[in-house]
Amino acid sequence: MIRLGAFLSIAKGIDKVVPQAQEIGANTFQFFTRNPRGGAARTIGEKEIARWLRLRQEADMAEVCGHLPYTVNMASDKPRLQEFASMVIVDDLRRMAALGVEYLVVHPGSSREERLVALERIVRLLDQALASVESSSLLLLETMAMQGNEIGSIEEIAAIWHALGRPAQVGVCLDSCHLFAAGYDFRQYAEVERLVADLDQYIGLEQVKVLHLNDSKMPSGSRRDRHANIGEGEIGELGFANLLSHPFIQQLAWQLETPIDTYRDYAKDIARVRQIIGAEK
Repeated sequence: MIRLGAFLSIAKGIDKVVPQAQEIGANTFQFFTRNPRGGAARTIGEKEIARWLRLRQEADMAEVCGHLPYTVNMASDKPRLQEFASMVIVDDLRRMAALGVEYLVVHPGSSREERLVALERIVRLLDQALASVESSSLLLLETMAMQGNEIGSIEEIAAIWHALGRPAQVGVCLDSCHLFAAGYDFRQYAEVERLVADLDQYIGLEQVKVLHLNDSKMPSGSRRDRHANIGEGEIGELGFANLLSHPFIQQLAWQLETPIDTYRDYAKDIARVRQIIGAEK
C-alpha cells in the first residue's frame, strides 16, 4: 500500500486533522510540531490525545510525521540557538512519543564555518539531546538542496549518523526537490538508481523512512530550494514516474509539501501522484 500524505496544521487539534487527510485522499500526514517560524508549542491535552488516537485507529492512518520549526539550527555557533535547538529536539521527541507519532524531521542546519566544525557541533548537540530523552519517535535528518551554507548532503548526514554511533533512533528523510536541486536528475532513471546506491553505501537503506514529495521550480544542480506542484516543475511527470516506481522508494512514507492556498488544494497533487504511479485511491 502506498503511504501518501501532506503537510496539515494541528493548530485546531491533531484529532481534527484525520478527517482533513481523508478528505484529500491521504492515508497519512505531516505537521509542524510548533510555530514553524518561531518556537512556541501548543499544549496538547490528554482528551485531545485520546480523540486523536481513537480517530487515527479508526481511519487506519499510516506512519505520521512531525516536523521541527525552521528556527532550529543545530549547526549554529551561537550558544542561545544551540540551547534552543537542544530544548526543542528533546521536548518534541517526548511530545511526539506521547502522540504515537513515528517520525520527527529536522533540518541539519547551516553554518558559515568550516564544514567539519559545523558537523562536529551537530554531533555534540544530538549526542547530548538523545542521551537525555527516551522516545519511540525516530529523529530524521532531512536531505537539503545545499543552498547557501546548508548542511544536509547524504554524505554529511551519514557522517553525523556514524559519529553518533549509528543509533537506531536517528534516520533520514529524503526530499525530492532538495535532491533534484543538489544534482540528482530524476528525469533519468539511472539517477534514481544512483540515489538509492548512495543511500545504501553511506548510511544503509534501513535508516531511510520518509520522502517529501515536491517538484522543483529550479533546474537540477541549481542548489536552489523552490518547491513546485507535482508535474508542474523541472522534475515533471517523467522524473516522478522514475523516482516513484523504484521498489525502495515505494517502501517509504510520502509527504507532500507542495505550494497550496488551503489544505484542500493537496487533493490535486495527491490525485496526480496516484495517476503517475497508476495507483487506485
